[in-house]
Amino acid sequence: MPVVTKVTQQKRPGRYNIYLDDEFAIAVDENILIRFDLFKGTEVSDTMLAEVQAAEYEQKAYATGLLYATGQLRSRYQVYLKLREKEFPIDVINHALDRLEKAHVLDDRQFASTYLASASHSGKLGRKGALQKLKEWGISDDIVQDVADEYDDRDELEHLDELVAKLMHKYQRQAHRMAEQKVMQNLLQKGFASRNIQQALHHYVLENDTADEPDQEWENLNRDGEKAFQRYHQYTGWDLERRVKGYLARRGYTFDLINRFVDDYQKNI
Repeated sequence: MPVVTKVTQQKRPGRYNIYLDDEFAIAVDENILIRFDLFKGTEVSDTMLAEVQAAEYEQKAYATGLLYATGQLRSRYQVYLKLREKEFPIDVINHALDRLEKAHVLDDRQFASTYLASASHSGKLGRKGALQKLKEWGISDDIVQDVADEYDDRDELEHLDELVAKLMHKYQRQAHRMAEQKVMQNLLQKGFASRNIQQALHHYVLENDTADEPDQEWENLNRDGEKAFQRYHQYTGWDLERRVKGYLARRGYTFDLINRFVDDYQKNI
């Protein structure tokens, strides 16, 4: 039966080379070295060597998962995907994940709670968007429901007041109604609640001086109207008017303003 004749330490900390009958046999983690007593003089049967190889493979999966989950909180499913990416078998992955949970390296409840606290603070996503992210990261519905209240409407509304102001400024060269629609679409995609977005838009109108808004709307309409007439310059009469009005209506301008603009424009041709 082969005997361990030499054990040498690799440059990588915690890794050892095992020699059987003076020939290299396998490299193992320090935990495996100790568990199987792979020191000089130990006899190693074929069965034992197979067990060592299997244990070393599982240790490698564990170490890979540990490295990925260290320094940044990860969900169990995120680590699972990383290990699948490394092509470890499912049973080996599950064993490694169980060990990581037992060592409190993985804790989906803590992960969910910490992530929601961060999302609530940053405001990059709405409550619904943050909860959806947790589900995408494999957090169970039970845990999601348990931590959901850690991001409430008050947090969301506070962020929305700032986000709506920034987005309305971004879209200020568009029709007011179109700007509001784009703000709504943008924030819905980030998981903010429709009712909260509408409330924030209402706050925006109340808290901002809208005395210049009609002039801004008319200026935007004139600019877009000029583009419309240039775009459809090959048409005449009612066909031209119909296309221009349709173009401007799709951009959110009211029909009263559109009719006023078209009448003024045609008088000055």
